[in-house]
Amino acid sequence: METTDIITETITETVPELGEVITGEAEHVGSVFNGMWEYVRGILPSLGSAALVFVIGILLSKFFLKFLGRTLSRSKLDKTAAGFLHSLIRVVLYILVTVIVLSVLNVPMTSIITVIGTVGLTVGLALQDSLSNVAGGFLILFSKPLKVGDFVEYAGITGTVETIGILQTKLKKADGTAVYIPNNQISNAVIQNYSEDPKRRLDINFGIGYDSDTELAKKLISDILEKHQLVNHELAYTVRVGELADSAVMIYVRVWTTHAEYWNLYYDLHEQVKKSFDENQISIPYPQRDIHIINS
Repeated sequence: METTDIITETITETVPELGEVITGEAEHVGSVFNGMWEYVRGILPSLGSAALVFVIGILLSKFFLKFLGRTLSRSKLDKTAAGFLHSLIRVVLYILVTVIVLSVLNVPMTSIITVIGTVGLTVGLALQDSLSNVAGGFLILFSKPLKVGDFVEYAGITGTVETIGILQTKLKKADGTAVYIPNNQISNAVIQNYSEDPKRRLDINFGIGYDSDTELAKKLISDILEKHQLVNHELAYTVRVGELADSAVMIYVRVWTTHAEYWNLYYDLHEQVKKSFDENQISIPYPQRDIHIINS
């Protein structure tokens, strides 16, 4: 038999087999698409209902959260606790809406619970730091080392507490910069809270020359303190020589004021003491050294 006849016979036998395979695959793909279409057509009413429930649930959640926010703002509840509670309820409501939507889609409740448990475990392992931040938020809420409106210092950062959320706390610095700190760091850190006590002591040191009259300088400072309206006159102040420094006699001033007026008093005393010292010839020396040259 010639080679051409062999090839022709082989192609003749192969073409029907290839055609049968293609036909079978086409029928399989068609059945898959038909099955998918039947499934989609079957759940279309549920999808519409689920979408409607989702929209209504989100709108109702937002309405309830807005109502809750107004209620909490009018209540006597601490602002910190109110903000944290509002954030927590928002998360719970959104999870509840998601569960209801899945139920409308005829997803079995046991499957939903299993999925929630599995996802919760997975998320818990993947987001351990976030969960520790949530726990830190609860610690801040109940131990109350700080609250909204307090002026605090953390790791060298000073600012006013604006919000305490589920995961982080927001501080607003004096220059307007916002600083976000994870709750678990705040709950485990040393926090200086300047607002916990409405009273605050102002410590200022004034240096005068060794040739100046120390008693006169102390009297001038005391007169300013006696007349200043921002000084808390119910608490005693201190004006004493506290140090004999290299270039000056240091007069230590310790006076009480309110937290809100701390910086106003700070600047006022510097300005008024400087003016009073100038008028009474009390020198404020520059750093200086005496140099003795010995000739051999």
